Amino acid sequence: MTRKRSMAIVRPRKPNLAELCMYRPFLNQFDLTFFWAGWEFEECRAQLDVFGLRDIKLVHYRSVSELFPSVLAQRALDYKVGVGSYMVSHLADVMNHDYINVVDPIFGHTHQIASRMRAGQKLIVVRWDNLYGTQNRIWMAAWRANRVFERADFVVCVSQAAAATLRLPLGFAGKVVQVYPGIDLSRVRVNGSRPSEREGQPPGNRRPVVLFVGRLQWSKGLQTLLVALQILREHGLEPDLWVIGGGCKEPFQALANELHLQERVRFLGTLTNREVNERMAEADIFCFPSLLSPRWMEQFGFAVVEAMAHGLPVVAFDSGSIREVCGEDALYASTGNPYSLAGEIARVIENRAESKSRGEKLRQRALLEFDADQQGMKMLEAIC
Repeated sequence: MTRKRSMAIVRPRKPNLAELCMYRPFLNQFDLTFFWAGWEFEECRAQLDVFGLRDIKLVHYRSVSELFPSVLAQRALDYKVGVGSYMVSHLADVMNHDYINVVDPIFGHTHQIASRMRAGQKLIVVRWDNLYGTQNRIWMAAWRANRVFERADFVVCVSQAAAATLRLPLGFAGKVVQVYPGIDLSRVRVNGSRPSEREGQPPGNRRPVVLFVGRLQWSKGLQTLLVALQILREHGLEPDLWVIGGGCKEPFQALANELHLQERVRFLGTLTNREVNERMAEADIFCFPSLLSPRWMEQFGFAVVEAMAHGLPVVAFDSGSIREVCGEDALYASTGNPYSLAGEIARVIENRAESKSRGEKLRQRALLEFDADQQGMKMLEAIC
């Protein structure tokens, strides 16, 4: 019997576990081990089991930043000095694999791994970064990244924007491919109708529900969405807003109270993937008001793809890779402008036939472009 090859998938602190869905097809050819920091073991195991990844082995490693209890110190080590993600345990276990799969070399542990690789081992770099010059803002990051890319056998860009901003060192001899991540469509009720259609209620008898899913931080734009809701109220429209995501909710709750929206806004906290999908099946509009800054823009957006798969009309800012992911059937507001955002949400509420048509087209796009198993097969074919 032919021995399966082994692959270590190594991610920095608190990775997005939804990314791993696309590695299900790899299990037929590889023994997979996932190395991560940050999340508790039980939480990671439970989420991956839901994604059909019960056969993936799990190893929780400690990173340099985890040695420091201060969040500010951790962020400085991660994003200023660039050494926070270095592994202080289980590095030898990673180096025992035939293939090693890492993410953007802006993280220090990618250089730590690349510099120890032996002849015959294969290095896969999955690139999410879609900004020029990110590596130049972190101490020694550009030098480390060049060393990683010089050793890389495959660079997998998760978007066209990531591919367009990729800068490889002279003499790079590896292979570059662009493969979108995918979502677990088996857990999405893609044939469900919207709540108002299921209940047979006329538009005036039910307040529409706007859904926001994302980390509660300024870059995700929740504060702009709250102001947009207050503008809608001034024009006689009062949708409810459901907010899903971890992070510091107190500033956003305070803003909602200041805008007298406390009866319209529900902060649901961090939910499981199954619970998020249940809320998406009940919502009417998905809003993705991700902002732009010189240091960050949206790289992909798993939540918006899941919303598309549910047939939800999408209102978003044209930030980073959002238009590349959603195409032309989402509605785009002027980035950072709450009046423009309110106008597009009103358009969805007031034009139900158009919104239903847009939602169906977005659903078809999600099924065609972002199925985790299909995208995983594309990556598998590219590296084997």
